[in-house]
Amino acid sequence: MVIIFTYIFLILIHSVSTEEGRNMKKILVVEDDQDIRELLVETLKRSDFEVDTAENGKTGLEKFRKQKYDLILTDIRMPVMDGLKMLKKIKKEDSRMPIVVITAYPSVDSAVECLVEGADDYLVKPIKFDDLNVKIQKALEKRKIQRILTTRKIMNIILIAFIPIWILIGFFLSRIF
Repeated sequence: MVIIFTYIFLILIHSVSTEEGRNMKKILVVEDDQDIRELLVETLKRSDFEVDTAENGKTGLEKFRKQKYDLILTDIRMPVMDGLKMLKKIKKEDSRMPIVVITAYPSVDSAVECLVEGADDYLVKPIKFDDLNVKIQKALEKRKIQRILTTRKIMNIILIAFIPIWILIGFFLSRIF
């Protein structure tokens, strides 16, 4: 039993360390304007991100479901499926997925709606790339902390669950010796 506990514990620690240990984070850029999409790709690649693209929310959602991303950067107004609808669907499937929204049509209402629906941040075009990088780093750090906290909670539950076993082992060992 103790061996099983140790094995589970090591698997949890390994899964967190390998997930967070990846150097290159993968970002999905969902933007209908090809020029802006290409500019974002080049800028993000220079910042050592692996980048994938989609030209609308529907394609972005399909790619999200097929691949693993560390962050999604999306425009709001797009054909086929807008960024807000995509954001809502993604958050239903993975509430912790970091999503940064960009728009050329800012309004207080759209900003509030995006943040209420789970966007990590909101940027207005034209994008200041230093601001974009800071917001991406902040969202990635938040996701990392969430993963660590979840893993620690699981480890604590396992430790607490095994207390009676440790007490029994101690009791039997005290009888033997």
